[in-house]
Amino acid sequence: MKKKVVSVMLTLAMMAAMLAGCGDKKTADSELEENYESSAAQESQEESSAAQEESSAAQEESSEEASADEGGGAAQELDYSEHVDLVFYLLGDAPAGLQEVQDAINAILEEKVNASVEFQFSTWTDWGEKYKLVLTTGGADLIYTANWNNFGQLAQSGAFLGLDELLDTVSPDLKAAIDPAALDGCRVDGQVMTVPCLWKQYTCGGIEYREDLREKYDLPVPDSFENLKAYLLGIQQNDSSQGLLANSAGILAYNDANVVGGAYGLKTYMDNLSAPEEYWFSDQFVEDMKLMKEWADLGFWSRSVLSDTTDPFERYDNGLFVVMPYGDNPNKYTTRVELWTNEHPDWKTAYYTLGEADGYVWSTTPTADATAITKDCKNPERAMKVMELLIMDEELNRLTQYGIEGVHYEVAEDGTYKNLDASFGYEALNAWSLRNPAYKLANGQGGVLLQEMFDHYAEVIEEKGTPSVDPFGAFAEDYSAYSAEKSAVDDVCSEYLKPIEAGLVDDVEASVETFREKVKAAGLDTVREGWTKQWQAYVQENGL
Repeated sequence: MKKKVVSVMLTLAMMAAMLAGCGDKKTADSELEENYESSAAQESQEESSAAQEESSAAQEESSEEASADEGGGAAQELDYSEHVDLVFYLLGDAPAGLQEVQDAINAILEEKVNASVEFQFSTWTDWGEKYKLVLTTGGADLIYTANWNNFGQLAQSGAFLGLDELLDTVSPDLKAAIDPAALDGCRVDGQVMTVPCLWKQYTCGGIEYREDLREKYDLPVPDSFENLKAYLLGIQQNDSSQGLLANSAGILAYNDANVVGGAYGLKTYMDNLSAPEEYWFSDQFVEDMKLMKEWADLGFWSRSVLSDTTDPFERYDNGLFVVMPYGDNPNKYTTRVELWTNEHPDWKTAYYTLGEADGYVWSTTPTADATAITKDCKNPERAMKVMELLIMDEELNRLTQYGIEGVHYEVAEDGTYKNLDASFGYEALNAWSLRNPAYKLANGQGGVLLQEMFDHYAEVIEEKGTPSVDPFGAFAEDYSAYSAEKSAVDDVCSEYLKPIEAGLVDDVEASVETFREKVKAAGLDTVREGWTKQWQAYVQENGL
């Protein structure tokens, strides 16, 4: 019986639906699937010699399979006699110093594998449409993929090649360097469809808060809902002019430490993954909303919060708020540590990770930053070899991340990255999927702190025996079959639910009852049924 695995990290990721309304992230446009014909990669295995004894053949086959599984087999000898030009498509804007770096990369690739690579970029203007176009027109061989850029839907539509055989025969060393759990997380319909970044990122949710003010007023660490309230009240009593919270989003996350997913007023708990439980129509929902009204009445956030569209993180950086309880992660926190060291040396920010006590701090879904080979690639073996070299070869990898040493950057005395030329900055190529922890340079002391946090989370995972990668992060809702009902439900949430969550209604119970009537009439049952079927299928398919 497969052991159930759970993730408290989806608590904050799903709070947009459960606490801030029905703002589920939209999945791929349905039109994407029309752009591709389904293609299934066929794998074949060499038959054992008929002259071998059956028992001997079985032993050899078992040995070969074990070697392949470990990624430790010998690489296939490729024919490098014919020069191959490849295109690697990346997101964002090209750096000014691209050509110089690309030439340096290709000088090495020409010598090693008689190939060159041209880096092409989407720019950040209409990048989504451009990404679709390059896949439909066959304009790339290697391409950056991400779950937030519709990887799952594109893979199911046949946009990429299956990579199992190529990893086994062309790049077994690369395969051996990948966490097997991460590689499995990149499978679509049983096939590995993209190669995950070797550098694991931990985006475990938490809250960031003004530690200097906590120390100044001798307040508790806001590591629980009760302590957060005491922390806010303490600052309010000592400085009534100080803003406290941008809004109510995320502050109930402390109470959802065992929630691993949910949408449309449903919550899925770690001890019963296949049976989402009611929230919007529960007594607990009413009590939670009464708490939000209490906090709003205490003045913890502005009464005009629903019309405020300014960036809460920017306002936190400007000292207008003291806590960021939603949408934060270690990377954002350590970046702010570096920023405040220079801009606000008298301030101190701190971070509390919500799921650490139970070990729910695993790395983000492996499809967040990855590299695929497109279905139209004419030289997949060479493309795989070039991908391997860009990741595994130290000189090539650092070229992709930092440019030319001594020209664009140098390694500082403390071992961190130091920029020398603004034409090619830190990770300027946007080749995030090629990061290799063996060669990665920390970007200042914030980068050092980030790696320390990541190393700590890895130790927590090992100690607690929890999964090394997020088992739920690859779930993506496809609401094309109930898009009309979803749109109606979203509208109701925006009009009736958000004011309740912000504590801006006079009568909580009456307002909740009105919301319940409206959202049911909008088609909530249909939307919930569609989402629940997809969630249960995901749980079953992944053995969770």
